[in-house]
Amino acid sequence: MTFSFIATTTTGFEDIAAWEVEKLIGAKARQLHGKILFEASINQVVELNIWSRTLHRIILLLCRDRVETLEDVYRVTASIDFTDYIERGQSFAVRAERIGEHPFTSIDVAAKAGQAVIDSFMSKTGHRLKVNLDKPDVEIFCQLKNSDFYIGLNTTGESLHRRNYRVFDHPAALKTTIASAMIYWSDWSCEEPILDPMCGGGTIPIEAALIARNIAPGLFRREFAFGKLFFIDRQYYEEAVEKARSSSNRNSYRIYGSDISPKFIEGAWRNATSAGVEDTVKFCCVDATKLDRVEDLEVKYVVVNPPYGIRSLRDKVVERLYVNFLSALKRKSRGLLVAITASDEEFKRALDVNGLEVLGVKRVFHGALLTSVFKCAF
Repeated sequence: MTFSFIATTTTGFEDIAAWEVEKLIGAKARQLHGKILFEASINQVVELNIWSRTLHRIILLLCRDRVETLEDVYRVTASIDFTDYIERGQSFAVRAERIGEHPFTSIDVAAKAGQAVIDSFMSKTGHRLKVNLDKPDVEIFCQLKNSDFYIGLNTTGESLHRRNYRVFDHPAALKTTIASAMIYWSDWSCEEPILDPMCGGGTIPIEAALIARNIAPGLFRREFAFGKLFFIDRQYYEEAVEKARSSSNRNSYRIYGSDISPKFIEGAWRNATSAGVEDTVKFCCVDATKLDRVEDLEVKYVVVNPPYGIRSLRDKVVERLYVNFLSALKRKSRGLLVAITASDEEFKRALDVNGLEVLGVKRVFHGALLTSVFKCAF
C-alpha cells in the first residue's frame, strides 16, 4: 500500500533530492519549492530515512487543501481520523509554518490545528490526547503557504542534515545535505580523485567518503520519529538497520581535504574519525592558491565551499582569493569544479579572468543565506 509523502530539502537542490528518491526507492517525485512530493510505502520511507543524504524531513501527508481562515484550518484538520496514527496513551505536538500574508501567526495555526486534533480524537474515542510540546510521541507538521495548506506526520524527527558525527564545529560549516547534493551534482565517480581544497571542518570530503563506502547516514542517528508510530513495522526497521550496517565497504579511495589552517585540518580529522572514515580521507595543510605546487595531490573533481567575504573578508580580497585559487587549479590539472558562494559576482569575475567555462548555476539557500552553486570545467 502506498501513501503520499512530502520531503523537505534544500531550496535549489529539489532536482537532486528527487533524483535521490528515485535512485533509492524507485519513486518518481514531483518538485516543489524546497520540497518534493512522492508516493511510497511505509517501509520504503523507513529506508529513505536511513539512507537519504539530501532530504531533511519526510512527512506522511494526511491532507492537503485550500484554506483562507483559521476556521478552515480547524475544519480541514478535524476531518482527519487521527486514531489511524495516534494511540490513546501517546502525546502529540503540532509544528506549524506559515508563509505569505495572513491576519494570524504560525502559532495561531498550530493552536487551531492542535485543538482540531484533540477534538477529532475525542469524538472517535472519548479520550483527550495529551499535548507535549518538548518531546511528543507524535509530531504533526502543517504548513500554510498563501492558501495552500497541508498537514502530515513527521516520520523523521530532527532534520536528517544533523548527522551527529561533528565533534568539531567550523564557524562557517556547510550543511551535510548541501555537501552531498553538490557531490551528486558534480557526477563524481568514486573511482576518481576528489578534493575539497578549503575543507574547513571536513564536511565535503567526509560526505564523499560516506558515499563511496556506502555508509548510510541514518546510522549516526539515535532515533527517528517513526520509531514511536504504532503502524511502523519495528522488525522491518531493525532489519533495515542491520542490512545498512553490513552493506558498507572498506575499499581505498582518493578523497582529499586540504585547508590553509592547521586548526581546521585537525578539526576535520576529528570529525572524520567520529564518522569512521579517518582512514578514507587524506587531509593536508595546503594553501588553496598554491595547489599546483603539491605534487602528490590528485585533482580531478573539486567540490568546495570557499570563504564568501560576508563575515571578515572584503569583496576585493575575496575576488583575489578566487582568482588565485582558480588559477592554481587550472595550472594543476583538468577536471570539474562545483563551488558554493554568496559572493557570486566576485566568483564570476574570477572565472572570466581564468577563462573557465560555466556548465551550470543553481541558486541555493544555505539557511537564510541565498548562494550560487557553480559547476565549471577547469
